[in-house]
Amino acid sequence: MPTPEPGVVTRLASGDEDALVTLYRQEYDTLLAAAGETLGHELAHFRGRVTHKAMLDAWQARARFLNPTAFTAFLEEAIRQESDIQRRKHAALHRREGQGQAHVTIATVDEAVRALLDELHAPAADHAKAAEEARAVKRAHTMEHVERVAQKPKWLLYGAIGVVAVIAIVGAQRMLDKAGTEVAVDRAFKGDDVQNLSSNKGQRGTLTLRDGTKATMGSETRMRVPAEFSTTQRTIELEGTATFVVAPSTNPQGPAFAVRAGNTTVTATGTVFTVRNYPEDSAVVVQVTEGVVEFKDRTTDAVQSVKAGEAVRYANGAMSPLEGVARDVALAWTRDSIVFDNAPLKRVIPELVRWFGLNAALVDESAGDRPVSMRIALNSSGEATQALTKAANLSLSFGKDDRLEFSAAPETATTKK
Repeated sequence: MPTPEPGVVTRLASGDEDALVTLYRQEYDTLLAAAGETLGHELAHFRGRVTHKAMLDAWQARARFLNPTAFTAFLEEAIRQESDIQRRKHAALHRREGQGQAHVTIATVDEAVRALLDELHAPAADHAKAAEEARAVKRAHTMEHVERVAQKPKWLLYGAIGVVAVIAIVGAQRMLDKAGTEVAVDRAFKGDDVQNLSSNKGQRGTLTLRDGTKATMGSETRMRVPAEFSTTQRTIELEGTATFVVAPSTNPQGPAFAVRAGNTTVTATGTVFTVRNYPEDSAVVVQVTEGVVEFKDRTTDAVQSVKAGEAVRYANGAMSPLEGVARDVALAWTRDSIVFDNAPLKRVIPELVRWFGLNAALVDESAGDRPVSMRIALNSSGEATQALTKAANLSLSFGKDDRLEFSAAPETATTKK
């Protein structure tokens, strides 16, 4: 794809819709061609739909575009992901109905721009209000049924029956609502149109989700965002680590923002908090900077609160406070550094690879259990490697493909002491 002008991308990142329109017009034909190539001849008629969704995703992620290259790379990846989704949808429909979808007309650039702006400005559906109205109708019908089956009860007994019925209905309704919400969220994450947002090794960045929440992702992190996010629910899945500045809901009765991390769910409203949940971690870590979050184990349904200033770790059904050095080890990246406290060298080097994007390895297995304690700023990989060689008494060499190779350095009189 051609690289756009830096000034236009800067305006887009600041939320300028005119810049969005300008970029869409400039890139439209190129995006169509890229989508057609990715979709293949059989599904090329869906290239307009793929292009529309990719550009909409770019608008939602605009805050992360620090330069034109980042914008172009995002669009290329969005085209690929949306094309994959379209192919899966087509295959699923073909299996169910034995035939493909009808062909779709490709919009002109003017029609495409108008459709994009229409979707951006479409009023959000008030699903919470509709659900509450439906519940009210159910309660009214239930009361009518109680009245019909009652056999001329005395007015006092009649009132008691009504009160008991209402309490039972409301309690049952709340239980069903909670269960229904979990089922709906589960279903949303199984959809073909889930959006995958990720950072690679050595990458960190901030993006804005569709509900206005800002997410700062740590290195090697993946977030999954359902298509229904910001409308019927506001739950995402996280593998890795990220800090969330939660946007207030436009509907006070609407869904709260939540993060699923493994078998746990962290729910918050108008708060700032960090979650860590890497695959190799033995616990889920949560730190709350502002407000309060609700921490739930979805296996046991146990719920606990975490307040501003607190950090906790949750493992094997037990929550414990995370303080001091242990807190730094898990969360220092939020302050642009990483910390190791008597960590074995064989675990330290993979962390350096993760946070600095290094091509590095420990080639001397005998040094793997050496304890390492140090704090490293995340602004220089060179300083990080120097600090490690000094802290663990290592020598550094270059292997194939310029790989950094760490091995035990010969002992000196100083190191023996």
